[in-house]
Amino acid sequence: MLLATLSYLFAGTVLIWISAQRLETYSVATARFYGISPFLIGATIIAFATSAPEMLTSFFAARENKGSMVVGNVIGSNVANIALVFGLTLGILSFKKEKIFTPKNIKPNLLILILSSFLICLIVANKPFSIFSSLVLLCFFVGVIFYWYKRKEVINVEKNVNEEKFLLFKLIFTLLILILAAWFITKGALGVLEKWELEELFVGYTVLAIGTSLPEIAASIALALKGRHETVAGTIIGSNIFNSLLVLAIPGFFNRELEMATSWDFMVWRPLLLVLLLVTILFCTYIFSLINKQKQGSLLLVFIFLSCYLASLALAYK
Repeated sequence: MLLATLSYLFAGTVLIWISAQRLETYSVATARFYGISPFLIGATIIAFATSAPEMLTSFFAARENKGSMVVGNVIGSNVANIALVFGLTLGILSFKKEKIFTPKNIKPNLLILILSSFLICLIVANKPFSIFSSLVLLCFFVGVIFYWYKRKEVINVEKNVNEEKFLLFKLIFTLLILILAAWFITKGALGVLEKWELEELFVGYTVLAIGTSLPEIAASIALALKGRHETVAGTIIGSNIFNSLLVLAIPGFFNRELEMATSWDFMVWRPLLLVLLLVTILFCTYIFSLINKQKQGSLLLVFIFLSCYLASLALAYK
């Protein structure tokens, strides 16, 4: 039993790491072929690719009536994206002594990120597994995507007809591998839940969230090393918005609110939601301070972010 659980987790983690990077590559190639701006690529294409594991694992968890695991996955992934992923990325930039900045047009997206984080808190505090909550989240998500689309900046890129022919096949095949990887991760997480009798909250916040956040870690670090700071910010912002508005909407569509809400206690989640709001506001404030201003990465902020993440793990375990 233990060996099988660890095998599922290992196989799922490896496949997610590989397939999510490939999905990112093929998605960006497709986006560039149609002339989409760097921020829109990060906020939508890469964000969708790196959020796909959260969506798929949440789907499989919801099928097993593990609503708390879905919520834990969403909150854990969002905290990990900022406190862990951005913290590590900022650390790399700090040690490289590389100056970073963000464009002025990122302001509305910071506001959307903060509003979506507050919306998570409202939904989790009330009825996170109801069809009404899911519809509210989905409507906000569609509105955000429409807003991004209307703001898109077209860039001139050289089109390669032969490359376009193979992109669709590569995208579909990679997505199928990602679905398999998400099933492995969920199967392993359920095994951990049964074997060690841990709380759904902790398993969702750690096993699911960390496992499905590997693509964000890989994508953000790779982009940071290449100096694509705007795309890094767009990826994190977009990924957290996708998680907040789309992934959290999944449980409500299964029409099993009573089953999923068994033993649900909002007071248990309140400290983690406060951590989420804290790191989100801190992240947005820092990104706002970089608008059209070149600064070196702050090691103090790296320490704060990583400390917040470690503290959140302790809170999730209680």
